[in-house]
Amino acid sequence: AVGTIYHHFKSKEELVQMLYAEIHKELEEIAQSDEVDVKNYKIEFTALFLRVFKFLIQNPPKFYFLQQYENSPFGSPVGALNAHVEYPLKPDFFRLGREHKLIKQTSLSLITNIFYSNITNLVRLYFSEKIALDKEILQLVIDGCWGMLKR
Repeated sequence: AVGTIYHHFKSKEELVQMLYAEIHKELEEIAQSDEVDVKNYKIEFTALFLRVFKFLIQNPPKFYFLQQYENSPFGSPVGALNAHVEYPLKPDFFRLGREHKLIKQTSLSLITNIFYSNITNLVRLYFSEKIALDKEILQLVIDGCWGMLKR
């Protein structure tokens, strides 16, 4: 019944925010690695890019929900559940890169935005079938993203 959902959530907005928080948490877990080897930071960067990319292409409904959420009024600061500013990635990896002067010394928000936007644009192209995705193109995008961020 229509009212059943309000037994668990106070409003549609609360449901949407909780769903976003769940997907966001799942993506954060996918994005994290045990320990980052700064000597192989570019390899770690590539592995992180691929983990996030694979998660998104293997979960189209979650990808489309994230996109819709992040481009809606929900995507602006709405309290404790909103981690949108740094996208669904914890900045620890990028903070480490900055500390070791491996990536540009700019805001973590900008760095994660550049990284995540490159991935989501590639996923959109993949789903729209506007690009025949192969290892060469994937590496080209990863290298381009790295080129924007490396020091």
